[in-house]
Amino acid sequence: MKLALAALAIGTLAAQEIKHLTVPTNTSTRPLSVSAREVVRNLPHDAIIHLKGAVEIRTPVCTKAGPNNAMHCEGAVVLRADEADLNEETGQIEARGNVTVTREPEPYR
Repeated sequence: MKLALAALAIGTLAAQEIKHLTVPTNTSTRPLSVSAREVVRNLPHDAIIHLKGAVEIRTPVCTKAGPNNAMHCEGAVVLRADEADLNEETGQIEARGNVTVTREPEPYR
């Protein structure tokens, strides 16, 4: 019995692993950093990525600066939610559940 419970607990933990994606969009010069417990993509026809569980979408904050208009990125706008749908083509995000949006000043990775 204890062995069965331990196996169930390990299986549950494995199912909770966070998946990470780098998602280029047509509206951003840098890709978005996306993570969630569950990621569903209906390729090749659907541009929507369905995210569920501990969703985090990091959008880099970039500006053109200097004599050559070089792109300088520092920090990110971070959306956290229970669930979200991300449109790869437009960058539009529809978030649901407990949703927060913050600006994080650390350098964008």
